[in-house]
Amino acid sequence: MPSAAQSASSSSLELLTIYEVSKILGSSLDLEQTLREVLRALSYQLQMHRGRVYLQGEDGALRLVAAQGLPKDSPAQEIDYNQGEGISGRILKTGMPAVVPNLAEEPLFNNRSGGRDDLDEQVASLVGVPIKAAGTVIGVLTIDRISDDGPCGHFGSDVRFLTMVANLIGQTVRLHRTVAEERRFMMRETFRVQKELRPVVAPVNDVVCTSPNMVDVLAQVHRVAPFKSTVLIRGESGTGKELIARAIHNLSPRKDAPFIRVNCAALPESLLESELFGHEKGSFTGAQKDHKGRFELASGGTLFLDEIGDISSNFQAKLLRVLQEQEFERVGGSKTIKTDVRLICATNLNLEEAVGHGKFRADLYFRINVVTIHLPPLRERRGDIATLAKHFVAKFGRDNGLNLDIAAEALEVLNRCTWPGNVRELENCIERAATQCRNGTIRVPDLSCSMNLCNSSVLFQYRTMGAAVGGLAPSMSGTATNPAAGSPGMVNPAQGRAQPAPMNGAAMPPAVPAPANGAPNGAQWPACASGCGAGPMPVCGASKPLPPSAIVPLPTPQPAASTPATPSAPAPQPTAAGPDLPLDEPESGPLRDRLVWAMERTGWVQAKAARLLGMTTRQVSYALRKYNIEIKRF
Repeated sequence: MPSAAQSASSSSLELLTIYEVSKILGSSLDLEQTLREVLRALSYQLQMHRGRVYLQGEDGALRLVAAQGLPKDSPAQEIDYNQGEGISGRILKTGMPAVVPNLAEEPLFNNRSGGRDDLDEQVASLVGVPIKAAGTVIGVLTIDRISDDGPCGHFGSDVRFLTMVANLIGQTVRLHRTVAEERRFMMRETFRVQKELRPVVAPVNDVVCTSPNMVDVLAQVHRVAPFKSTVLIRGESGTGKELIARAIHNLSPRKDAPFIRVNCAALPESLLESELFGHEKGSFTGAQKDHKGRFELASGGTLFLDEIGDISSNFQAKLLRVLQEQEFERVGGSKTIKTDVRLICATNLNLEEAVGHGKFRADLYFRINVVTIHLPPLRERRGDIATLAKHFVAKFGRDNGLNLDIAAEALEVLNRCTWPGNVRELENCIERAATQCRNGTIRVPDLSCSMNLCNSSVLFQYRTMGAAVGGLAPSMSGTATNPAAGSPGMVNPAQGRAQPAPMNGAAMPPAVPAPANGAPNGAQWPACASGCGAGPMPVCGASKPLPPSAIVPLPTPQPAASTPATPSAPAPQPTAAGPDLPLDEPESGPLRDRLVWAMERTGWVQAKAARLLGMTTRQVSYALRKYNIEIKRF
C-alpha cells in the first residue's frame, strides 16, 4: 500500500538521521560546531528548516548557541530569552513540547532570532521540544516546517523524532559541561599545588623591600643559605650588605654558631693579620697572652669580611691559603690550626677592574667569587623608598617613645632624591627630620634638602665628575655632546642645573637632570645636589629663584707630581648679571680669591656669599675652613 510504503520509508529515513546525529555528536569537542552540524543534518535529511538550539546559562537565561538559516547580521550570543518569554521561553518553563501550526497567527512569536521575514508568502509551522539532562530542562530545540499549501495537521511524528534528538543533545551537553567542570577543577588544583611548591620568599629581619629586584635578591639568599659555598655580596655603600650577610647566616644550618664581622678597611695589614689569624704570646711587643683570631672564633659558623677589596696584595696571598686549605697559623706560632668557616665577603669596588690593574689577585678573586649577590642601589628600587621611610619613622618613634608619622608630600620629595648614600643616607635623613618635626608629623620643611642642608650635596658634586667617592658609585650619565647643553661650569636653562667644569680637558658627565618646569626669565629654582628639588615651588633652598650663575666645584685632590691640567677653552661668562651680582666679579682665578671677593662684597655673611657664587652655605663654610680664610667680625 502506498501509505504503508511511505510510512516505512519515513521511518527508515528518521532512523538513518538519528544514526547521523549520533555520529556528529560524538565527533568533536567543540559543542557549538557540533550542534550546528546536527541542525544541518536535520535540514538536509528531513527538510526541518531554520533549526535553533537554545541552552540555559548559569543565570537562568535561555541563549541561542546554534542556528540554521540565521542572518549574518544577527550574532547568536546576543539572542536570549527568559523563562516564559516567547515560545522558547514557555517550553523552558513548562518542560513540554509545543507545536505552532502557523507562526504568523501566533501572538507569542516575536521573531527575535530573525530569518522568518517571509511568513506572508508561505506558511511556517514551528515544532519545539525541551532538551533534558538527568530529568532537568537545560535547553530548547526548535525547527520550522515550511509549506505552500497550508499547515499540516499531523506533527506527532516530528515531536517524537525531535524528542529523541533532544535527548541525544542533552546527554552531549551534560558530558561537555562535566568535562569542562573537571578541567576547571584540575586547573585550580594544579595552580594550588604549583603555588604550594613555589618557593616562598620569607621576610628577612631588618630587610624592608617590596621591589622586584630586591625580592629576587631575597630569593637568592634563601637558595644559597643552606650551603657552605662562599658568597660575594656586591653593591654600593649603604645598600645593606651586612644585613644580607647576616640573613644568609640566620637561614643557614650554622645559625646557632657564631657570626663574626671584620671590616678589612678599618685595620692596617699588621693588625688585620693578627685580628684574623690570632697571635701567640710574645710574638710582638704588647702580645701579653695568646689571642684567638676571627677564623678560629668563627669555626663552625660564618665569617663576614667587609670591604675585602681594600686589603693589601701581601695579605691577599695569606688569605688565599686559608680559603683553599681551611688551615692557618697564628702570628708568631708554628702550630697549624684547622677551621670550618663559611666565608661571606662584601665590597663596593669593581674587583674585575682591580684584577686588571694588578691591585687584586686573580686567584683570590676566583676563590671568593663563587656565588655573587648584587644589591641594587636605592635609586633603582624607588618603590621601596616610601616603605623604608615609614619603617625608619616607626623605628625612631619606638626608640624615643614617640608617635611619629610622615606626610605624603614629604614622601614625594624623598622619592625624587637620587640617594647616593643609599639606605644609610635615607635613614639619617629621616632621623634628622624626625628631630626637627612638630606635632608628630614629618613634613617637607623638616627635611634637610628643603633648607639646602643636604649632607650629600658635596659628595654628589664629585660623584657627577665620574669618580667614586667613599664607596659611592660614579655617575653613569653619558657625556653631553649636544651644543645646546651649554658650556661647562655654566647653568643650562634647558637642564635647570649647573654643571661642573671639565677636568683634564675631558667633558664630565652632567649632574642629575632637574625638572623641566623652571622659573621664568631663565632663573632656576635652587635644589640640593642630589636632585630632590622640584619646581615651580622650590623644595630646596631659597623661597625665590636665583639668577643664572656658575657653580664652582671644590677642587679634586691631585697627586703632587702631576702637572696641572690645561682646560681646552675658558668657560664663558654670563651675558647679563643678575640684580644682586656686582659687575666687578673676578672672571677667573682660584677659588680662594673668589671666596675672599664674595665675602668682602657681602660683609662677610656666608649665606649672601653663597648666593653670589652659586654655592650652598655648607660649601662656602667648608671652603673657608679648607683655605684657612679668617672670617672678619664687625
